[in-house]
Amino acid sequence: MQDTQPGSGRRRRHTLALISGAVLLAAVAGVLLLGFTPLLDGDLESRPAPATDYAQAKAKAADLTSADGPEVNPVCGTQVLDHGQRTARSVVLLHGYTNCPAQFSVMAQAYYDAGYNVMLARIPEHGMADRMTRALSNLEPEDLTRFADSTVDVAAGLGDRVSVVGLSAGGTLAAWLAAERDDIAEVALVAPLMVPKVLPETTVGPVSRLGGLLPDFYLWWDGTLKEQLATPPYAYPRYSIHSLGSLLAVGRRAQGRVDRTVPLERLLVVTNENDAAVKNAAVARLADHLGDHATARADHVFPEDLGYKHDIVDPQGENAADLEAICTTLGPLLGIPDLAETLGASGARSAR
Repeated sequence: MQDTQPGSGRRRRHTLALISGAVLLAAVAGVLLLGFTPLLDGDLESRPAPATDYAQAKAKAADLTSADGPEVNPVCGTQVLDHGQRTARSVVLLHGYTNCPAQFSVMAQAYYDAGYNVMLARIPEHGMADRMTRALSNLEPEDLTRFADSTVDVAAGLGDRVSVVGLSAGGTLAAWLAAERDDIAEVALVAPLMVPKVLPETTVGPVSRLGGLLPDFYLWWDGTLKEQLATPPYAYPRYSIHSLGSLLAVGRRAQGRVDRTVPLERLLVVTNENDAAVKNAAVARLADHLGDHATARADHVFPEDLGYKHDIVDPQGENAADLEAICTTLGPLLGIPDLAETLGASGARSAR
């Protein structure tokens, strides 16, 4: 029977609209609740298992290098540069986002020449031979913290005094380690990725929390060159929002509770006024936070008029033409004053 009640159709449409609006409002409220509160924050506490001697450190290092299968670019694998015995000092070098250990090749050699045992580690899902890989979509915050712990576990057996140097995403991991582990004496944060320049700071929490729930998508580092971006030749030309969220989650944890019980011996923070990748104001807040737990702190800012770009250590990166000048400044700050000479020797070897 046809409904002839006046206005009944209008009432039904009005009721449906109210129900739809309520459902939409509840969905929006749910997203806001998940994105702006710590309900989705994972357990990112350190779980250290440091090597107690050189032999154990080498065994742990072998576990890390075994993860470098044939899909990894040969120049991007995890490496240990050691002197055949435990030394007074060891250092962990943590490369940048979408890059690989080749980024630190010159610095690793300089540390080795200065007597350090060196842990040059590949961040999970980085360094694949296929630069267009979608491996970054697999990267979770817990993968990053577990990896960071494992590198220091190795370094603890390689040297009596452990330093950690991190650039960009590596700086994020170094900051987390500085907040978590008492067996690290010195940390150098070089342009750590705490807040990307492209994101408003208010979105960092939601991106870090919701990135793992939403479908992943990729953005080009250079929207014009896209996959043709060739500098450096071993880095990915694009990045994923999911992996960026994972990194930001670790960075947020580094800015929270500090669990180390003894002060850092030294905190070094290096920023670049011309950096188009990270927000220096966020780095400054992180530095102040960690600096409260350090006996000594040093800061260096590369002036904007020098024109240096974000990656200031890669011998094949965007600052290759200025790298000698950069190394002349960075070397003494890092305790490896011969860094520029090592760069020159590396160039001479490559020219042969």
